[in-house]
Amino acid sequence: MHWVAIHYIFGYSLEDWVAILTIIGIIITGFKWLSKRSKKAIDNIEKNILGPIYDELSKLNRNMEVSNRQYAKANERLEQGDKKFIRHDEQLKDHERRITNLERGNYK
Repeated sequence: MHWVAIHYIFGYSLEDWVAILTIIGIIITGFKWLSKRSKKAIDNIEKNILGPIYDELSKLNRNMEVSNRQYAKANERLEQGDKKFIRHDEQLKDHERRITNLERGNYK
């Protein structure tokens, strides 16, 4: 019969288990360190590179809104001017007709 000593677990000695747990601990610590560094790098990129871009896009958006409002006002003034032009054109035609009628009446 083969006896297993108490310091062997699943066929590995206590020293093997310590080495395995040490390697796992180092790997986990490395992942934590890497994730912390990458988070700092991402925050740095967002703050220093993307932050100014976001600010400029916000300014551009505000400027576009102002421009759209000004365009709408200008378009409204243009439509009012068109209506006024049409009204003046009709008045001019009426005046020409009346003058023509007066001239015909005076020359006969």
